[in-house]
Amino acid sequence: MRRLLPCLCLVLFCASVSFAQDRDYPKFDFTAAYTFNYFETPEPTSDRTSLHGFTLAPAANFKKWVAVEADLTYTRKSASPSDISLITYMAGLRFTRRRDNSKAEPFVHALIGGGQLSGFPLTVGGFPATTDGWAGKFGGGVDIIAGKHAALRLGADYYRYHGHIPTGRQRLDNLALSVGIRLF
Repeated sequence: MRRLLPCLCLVLFCASVSFAQDRDYPKFDFTAAYTFNYFETPEPTSDRTSLHGFTLAPAANFKKWVAVEADLTYTRKSASPSDISLITYMAGLRFTRRRDNSKAEPFVHALIGGGQLSGFPLTVGGFPATTDGWAGKFGGGVDIIAGKHAALRLGADYYRYHGHIPTGRQRLDNLALSVGIRLF
């Protein structure tokens, strides 16, 4: 019995190594990117402003073409009377077109989650406040393979934030562009 457990562990370890060698796609990947958010400001101004920040997105690939992706995006702008910032945390599916020996891998994703917007007045003459709500990113891009374990990621997303405020709801339709590095 004392020899059975180490033998069983050795068999399971060898089986997992042989399974890992059979894949022609990465099991996990991680993206770090600069994000430009062309942001629709809430009422009463309803204007557009530019927010700058970053996106961090780990993913687990279950098949050659499908992955579960998490996304944390933080964008901000220094403004008077207070700084404007939007942080969102989302998860969803990513579909990637992978071909053998291809230098470009296009992808689309649909992510949904929550977020927090701060720095905008809730009403005319109001003080800057923070609103919580839900967020979604729907879009895609292309990964340009730069090496064995790295790629340049270019992406564009429809980026929606839907906040909850005392006077009703706040729907903001935005465009997010990102450029970053994907490690796999």
